[in-house]
Amino acid sequence: MLRDARIGDFETAHATLAKVLGNITASPDPKFRKLRTTNPKINALLATSGVRAVLIGAGFVEEGEFLVLPETAGAEGAQAALDALVAQAADRAAEEVARKEALQSARKEQLDKENEERKRMKAQIGDDAAARKEPGWKAKAAGVKEGKAITSCSDIGVGNNAGG
Repeated sequence: MLRDARIGDFETAHATLAKVLGNITASPDPKFRKLRTTNPKINALLATSGVRAVLIGAGFVEEGEFLVLPETAGAEGAQAALDALVAQAADRAAEEVARKEALQSARKEQLDKENEERKRMKAQIGDDAAARKEPGWKAKAAGVKEGKAITSCSDIGVGNNAGG
């Protein structure tokens, strides 16, 4: 369920959850085995989807307003949960890198297409300039293939009071 958490929620939960589980695996002190659910930081942690399931999976049990890891439970469950949490963080980081690379690749492809279009247009402009220098070239109205050659402004409707 923690895998479904949004990126920002996961990063916040990951930091706190890693600290909680790391304290349990690093020290057998009973103070690290009891989490008060009314504590604002713990409450915010538990509000993230999947965190409670991770803690229960690590061996915590609910006792009133506390989540407690019993003294009889070893730190193996907490260590396994911590290892899975670290692996999931690494997977998310790899997915983010892959997503960014795909986005960069798509941008590069789009840029390459735009550059090809610019090259094509530049070549067309060069061809048009060369055609104008040829003897017998006549300007024609756009879209007219075999129509009348343009010889004066009145041929295109300019300067003869055509607009009113």
